[in-house]
Amino acid sequence: RREGGGVICLSASRAQLILLHHPILRRPSAVSRRPFIIHAMLRATGVLVAVHLACVSAVAGQVRQSESSGPVIDTVIVLTRNVFGPEEAQRNVFFRIANGVRFTTRAGIVRRELLFRQGDPFDSALVAESGRNLRALGVFRQVIIDTVRLDGRLAAVVSTADGWSTQLRFGFQSTGGVFTWNAGVIETNFLGTANPVGINFRKEVDREALTFLGNINRVFGSRISTGGFYDDLSDGQRGVWQVGLPFRAFSDRRGFGIVGEAASQRILQFRVTDATQADTVQYHRRAFSNRFFIATAPVAKNDRYVRIGVAALVKREEYRLRQDTALAIPDTVSGAVSAFLEYRRANFKVVTHYNGFAHQEDLDLSTRVELAAWVAPTAFGYERGGIGPQITVSTGIGFPQGFLRLGAWGNGLFTSAGLDSGRVNVSFTVGTQLLRRQATFLRLQAGAQKRPAPGAEFDLGHGTGPRSFQPHAFTGTRSVWGTFEHRLYLFDDLLGLLGLGFATFLDYGGAWYPDQPARAGGNVGIGIRTGAARATGVNIGRIDLGYRFGDGWSGNRWVVSFGRGVPF
Repeated sequence: RREGGGVICLSASRAQLILLHHPILRRPSAVSRRPFIIHAMLRATGVLVAVHLACVSAVAGQVRQSESSGPVIDTVIVLTRNVFGPEEAQRNVFFRIANGVRFTTRAGIVRRELLFRQGDPFDSALVAESGRNLRALGVFRQVIIDTVRLDGRLAAVVSTADGWSTQLRFGFQSTGGVFTWNAGVIETNFLGTANPVGINFRKEVDREALTFLGNINRVFGSRISTGGFYDDLSDGQRGVWQVGLPFRAFSDRRGFGIVGEAASQRILQFRVTDATQADTVQYHRRAFSNRFFIATAPVAKNDRYVRIGVAALVKREEYRLRQDTALAIPDTVSGAVSAFLEYRRANFKVVTHYNGFAHQEDLDLSTRVELAAWVAPTAFGYERGGIGPQITVSTGIGFPQGFLRLGAWGNGLFTSAGLDSGRVNVSFTVGTQLLRRQATFLRLQAGAQKRPAPGAEFDLGHGTGPRSFQPHAFTGTRSVWGTFEHRLYLFDDLLGLLGLGFATFLDYGGAWYPDQPARAGGNVGIGIRTGAARATGVNIGRIDLGYRFGDGWSGNRWVVSFGRGVPF
């Protein structure tokens, strides 16, 4: 879940999760009763299939394919460390207190994420994927898996170092006088179980929100995952929940999941004409939906897989103009079904000093091809039947001093009248580390939409797109923007607490509607980069001084902005 909104999803595959944003899933309908029967049938079928798969998984266990005929692992040794090592804690009383008030991640939590066991042949691909699984938990600042010989027998040694998981969260962001902040307590490693729980308050540009969240990665030690969050908004409420059997490894053979949402909230739609004028339309959104998917993998090897599956959706949704209820968008009570296929070939690179300081980061350069087709016949509650194809393609190349990554995603809803709605996005990113402790990035991306849901248009500003521009500086259904940044990570562990670095940057881009001339602006500047030395995962903050040019700005050309660092 991203800060400020979004959904909690199963860590299954993008092929299934990207379906949440397909236009066919939000299409208006004129039928209001018949889909409730379909809803009940789909839910009953989904529950029966889910129970069956859970039982099969519990009896049969995880199916693995090992292509290695190497030496057999005689024993697995797990070593877990607290945030501060024994020598550091001995020298500093505050470090001892910090270690004393938290739980070190339990060794059993580490063992359950490993894809190899005692008696298995040693497989380097499974070892690498086990390391990625551990880092993906978001509680470790370092994961090392190595092998040693003890009396002629092979031992796998797994060593982890905890990051500071109790986050007394206080963040803030400012762009040209617009100030937003958040404060709360998030424990990402509750009682050493690698499960997050927390409460957080956000003061956003357009609303305030109090969020309660929690997740259980493995229910009673099984592969089942469950969790969710609830947002108490100043202009509504929204809750999201999930439960299922996610794909946790390339070699997993089956998975299923249910993701639900209930919401009653205000939605804002912006149309900016210049830096000082913007038309804002307010809607009230009411929604209740449940999505179910089930998938199997006919090909499930350590370095690649092919997964196929089906998904179903039943939901009720409406967007109503707040100032004139007589002009409400028709109530949507509908269902849809789809089939999908995903191919992925692994290509990962473990790096540091890219999106953080000395913390390990898994750079995903895997090749993916994801295809899906949604079907929404009139019998499922639609005034006009439609088909919604969807495709996602991404790939990357790693080289000794950097990487290159390409991606494209598109979907559409086609009816007898032609293209009803859709969206396409393309992106290009290149990063290099020509000098030690330095990184240079270039990202370019573009997109186009047709008839998006209210509030889903491109919206740049306040750290998204050109970083020195105010919120909603550029909005529309067409968007092009790019950013260039060079970072120098000067200190990784200043006083045992802080990472410190510097950066130079250049951003340019914008968004507009088809009946408007293209609007774009840019900024160039310098900044400071900071990060907690003992934090987990990607962790970088920024304080930037930028000079603005082009369209979309008002006031002084020079502006100070700060917030989270731009991720690459």
